Amino acid sequence: EAEKDFIAYVRREKGNEAAQRIENVECLAKIEGLKQIAVRGKLKDSIEWIKTFLESDQKLVVFCTHKFTIDALMEQFQGAVKIDGSVTMKDRQRSVDVFQLNPKCKLFVGNILAAGTGITLVASSNVAFLELGWSPALHSQAEDRCHRIGQKDSVNVHFLLAQNTIEEKIAKMIDAKRKVVDSVLDGKETEQGNLLMEIMQSYL
Repeated sequence: EAEKDFIAYVRREKGNEAAQRIENVECLAKIEGLKQIAVRGKLKDSIEWIKTFLESDQKLVVFCTHKFTIDALMEQFQGAVKIDGSVTMKDRQRSVDVFQLNPKCKLFVGNILAAGTGITLVASSNVAFLELGWSPALHSQAEDRCHRIGQKDSVNVHFLLAQNTIEEKIAKMIDAKRKVVDSVLDGKETEQGNLLMEIMQSYL
C-alpha cells in the first residue's frame, strides 16, 4: 500500500504536514528535472548562437546555473574564462582580469550566484542568460556586472529560452515580478519573492 501511494500512506500515518513535505520534495525533483531537460535540449542551438554572436568581435557574458552547462561551454570555447563554485577567490579575480584586459578573451561564463555580484565586467556590454535564477533580483544583479562605472555603451541583455518548456513559465513570472518592483515609487522596496513556491504550486 505504501509503495503504491506513499504520500497517501504518510498522510494517514504521519499527518498532512509530513505528507506536504514529501510532496514538496517530489515536486522540487520534478522541477529540477524539467529545468535540466530544457537546458540539455537547447544547448546545441545556444552554443551556435554564442558562436555567431562572437563572430561580431564583441565580448559576451553568459550566466548559467548548472555545472554541466558551464562545463559544456568551457569545452566548446577555448580561451573563455569562468567563475563558478569550483573557482578559488584568487582565480576568480584572474578570470575577471583576463576578460577585462585581454582582447582575445571574448567569453565570460559565470554561475548566476557565484559570479552575479561583486565583480566588474565592463569590457562587455552584452549579457546572455542561458539558464534562469529564481528571482528578478538575481538577474538584475548579474546584469549589473556589465552596467557599472566605466561602461561606455548601453548594456544589451539576451535570454536564451527553450520554447514550450518550464523556462517560459519561469521567465513570465520573473518578468511579472520585475514589473511590480519597477513600478514602486519614492525609493520604497517591495517584496520580490522567490518564484520557487509559485512554480511548485503549478505542479502540485
